[in-house]
Amino acid sequence: MELAEGTYTVLARADRAPSVEVVERFGGLPVDDRTVAFRSAAQAVQCAVELAQESPTAIGLHAGEIGGGDPHDARPVFLAARLAALAREGQVLASALVRELVADDPDLRMGEAREVSLPGLAGRMSVHDVRWGERRRVLRVVIADDAALVRDGVAALLRDHGVEVAATAGDAAELYEAVARHLPDVALIDIRMPPSFTDEGLMAAEQIRAGFPDVGVLVLSQHLDARYALRVSEGNPARTGYLLKDRVTDSRILLDAIERIAAGGCVIDQAVADGLMARASALARIDELTEREREVLALVAEGHSNRAIAERLVVTQKTVETHIGQIFLKLGLRVADGEDRRVAAVLAYLRAAQPGG
Repeated sequence: MELAEGTYTVLARADRAPSVEVVERFGGLPVDDRTVAFRSAAQAVQCAVELAQESPTAIGLHAGEIGGGDPHDARPVFLAARLAALAREGQVLASALVRELVADDPDLRMGEAREVSLPGLAGRMSVHDVRWGERRRVLRVVIADDAALVRDGVAALLRDHGVEVAATAGDAAELYEAVARHLPDVALIDIRMPPSFTDEGLMAAEQIRAGFPDVGVLVLSQHLDARYALRVSEGNPARTGYLLKDRVTDSRILLDAIERIAAGGCVIDQAVADGLMARASALARIDELTEREREVLALVAEGHSNRAIAERLVVTQKTVETHIGQIFLKLGLRVADGEDRRVAAVLAYLRAAQPGG
């Protein structure tokens, strides 16, 4: 069959044709007897979970652009089938991009990223096991700020929302010791701490990222400076974030940032993202984006999930996924499978705020 050109999440089953009834209920478009394409990544994963619960099977999921013509030649279809062939019976394997697209779904969980080799392909690919029916685990954090009032206030707010505060620290040395002892999901770090009150927090964040790569860092600053955000996220932006300190009074913003960072995402403060809009034309590829695509990318840079963006813009989640697919395409983020293209797009956008960028 011929699918309309666009971004799809592809479900491939290794052994036999998936249930037509289940596929139709989730809006799937058959590619062949074992492969289905979905406009919505969330619906693709939900369909895969129901198929796996219905009867043990091996399923692979990958997302990407499918052009006109024979969809069997499309890379997402090819890679989804390879993942299905690699999966065990009763296992659903999803690529890193699929994991990012459904990160906001509270009913779906992904295991830690792991690298695999796919038959017939050079290099390795980052994949996640799809999990379901699990309770959301309690997040653990460490808080570092020289002001005891701030430390205690943030700790009380997080505890009220079910987050475990493993420790608090008043300087960089105490922070590093607390992280080493407790290995939290995320460390909340004030940029300016003793003794010089300049960039000790940033230096501590860099040391934590080097020594404990599984610990996320959320840097809090009183000053709006895109250079700080770049310094935190440069190199490997996964599990990093940068927020203005006045955001911590809004529990929704703070909790969303912590959850996204703990899940491997990158969160940039809304004020930084807003400032990027005025300088977006500084990058030629970003200049190719439509006004709506820039608006979507600004919201991605703020750390919003696809669902939250859809609600903000009063559009469907499928529409948001289509916009993000076009953004990836125009920014040239479609070569390395397993790369977190959402984070790469945020960094490209962030660099537009730099002088001479």
